[in-house]
Amino acid sequence: MLQSFPYILLDQDWVEKLRKKTLLLAERAHHYFKDTLADYSIRSWQKRIIKYLDEQKRLPFPLLRLYSDWLEVYQDKQFLSFQSARGEGFKLPIYLSVKLSYLTGVIMGDGHLAEYFVNIIDASKEHIENLTQMLMLQFNSKTEFFKHTKANAWNVNILGKWIVRFFNFLSGQPINARKYPVLREPLINQTNTLYRRAFWRGLMDADGSYKSSIGFCSASQKLLNDFSLFLTQHNIQHRFYTQTVLGGTTYSLKIFGESRKRFTQLIGSEHPIKKQELQILLDKKIHRFTENSATLRKRGVWDGQVIAVNQEKLLDGYFDLSLIPHLSIANLGNYIRILRRKNDLTQQSLSSELSITQTLLSKYERNSHAIPIPILLELLSRLAVPLKTFFSTNSKSTYHSQRSKCCLNTRPSEDFLKILLGMQFKERGLIMIHGKENEDLDKYRKKISSFFSLQIQKRSFHNAVLNSFVREFFILRS
Repeated sequence: MLQSFPYILLDQDWVEKLRKKTLLLAERAHHYFKDTLADYSIRSWQKRIIKYLDEQKRLPFPLLRLYSDWLEVYQDKQFLSFQSARGEGFKLPIYLSVKLSYLTGVIMGDGHLAEYFVNIIDASKEHIENLTQMLMLQFNSKTEFFKHTKANAWNVNILGKWIVRFFNFLSGQPINARKYPVLREPLINQTNTLYRRAFWRGLMDADGSYKSSIGFCSASQKLLNDFSLFLTQHNIQHRFYTQTVLGGTTYSLKIFGESRKRFTQLIGSEHPIKKQELQILLDKKIHRFTENSATLRKRGVWDGQVIAVNQEKLLDGYFDLSLIPHLSIANLGNYIRILRRKNDLTQQSLSSELSITQTLLSKYERNSHAIPIPILLELLSRLAVPLKTFFSTNSKSTYHSQRSKCCLNTRPSEDFLKILLGMQFKERGLIMIHGKENEDLDKYRKKISSFFSLQIQKRSFHNAVLNSFVREFFILRS
């Protein structure tokens, strides 16, 4: 039974340390393997353990695990050395690394986990030679390097069922079974950005393309979605394709030209041919591609889409007005007048404190002029009115900026965020209305008009106030 497990090789210090604990190990082995094919007496177990230590300088890994301080074996080591029952040596890495993450990506793309070996195939002989060296450095096991007999491709096999199981553990890729239904980005890689970048670099070197554009194709939709999420988190713009050929469906994405440089800095390539193709792409002139509104609406994701409220720009749960000093607020005349009289101030005395003319203050109070936010904040400060008090009495305000105006909430709300989600905020005040796929677009346009007190006749409009407000207080997809 124990012959089905790998043996861990021990140096002389560990042999001597475990030699003093053979009775303890034998007792634990007796209880652990009770009612199995290895149900031996304590004395028999002790004899076996002594034989392993004295004659072979090794232990079946399950027996080492029975030693209470077995993790000390890992100290100051990058790898552990093992042998199979037949004496075939190999090693396994103790820690995840950039190289190991890269190999995991390559194997998930161009590799296959057989029962007793890992196979990788690629058209580039140089790439397979490089992978062979990486595998040898990581596992020090026997490899087979050969040309495919029926295709213009090269293969490497690294032998050892425990190496197969090691990659099965890392990636979840099945052994001797179809892999695409279950492929996902490994959770263990997501603990470190460097490992994630290396994993996707390996997968791109396997299933990616750099000929006319940067693309990735897979039969696994879930894996493609994981890649898309990673790219989105790093502001790399891309679009999706789905294709059905000979009854099978493949899922693809392509990177926008303007994101090529960012993609290269984040992921790049180690494949000798694809690395050259990527450099050629970087040197090419970028032809910008703009998707139409129907495509964006169907996909539900676009550049300039509101993702969330920027919590760092809130003040006591309200939008921090000091961050938008270029805007003015209308229809506060009655509020200012009541506040002035409550503090027994004349227009002359208050205008003097604010360093403005009495005529201008009179226009603010008569609502013939919108009051600039810096002057409003100065007024509230001098009259000792907390911003929270002002906000509580003005839950919605009409903001002005030159020719634009818009009615906006003073604090975030679920309705506010929900109505923004179907809009695209572009440069220079342009706003596109895409809505949601299952929502009537004209009804959505009317909701926007009502919510912001605007007259919107088309599915795109300019409003500098709304655009600058959203860009300041919300996080946009880019």
